[in-house]
Amino acid sequence: MRESDHNNEGESYGWLFPDGSFRESDWGTHGEEAEKIIIERGWSSEYYAGVSNARDFLCSRGFCLIHNPGRWDIRITHILPLTERQRDFLYAFFMDLGEREKAEKYLREEF
Repeated sequence: MRESDHNNEGESYGWLFPDGSFRESDWGTHGEEAEKIIIERGWSSEYYAGVSNARDFLCSRGFCLIHNPGRWDIRITHILPLTERQRDFLYAFFMDLGEREKAEKYLREEF
């Protein structure tokens, strides 16, 4: 599929919290949004003391990033295994996009 053939309309990107809640952020703004979450959660001093970037820090805390870096295909980035609530969210997310095969992989425990 060529990039020009992909319709990004209706797609949401952002951070999926371990509890299954979702914070949307526009394409290309997930780093800034991650820093806002870190500050809101009171993790600033821990973040600035060691981890190289906000995305890695949140992922190491169980967060999951829904993004589309090349604007061809939505990617799910996480470090820790997904929680049941995250898997439920991702199943519904991909089903809403009409991507049944991607949705069904989140029903398995291996993630």
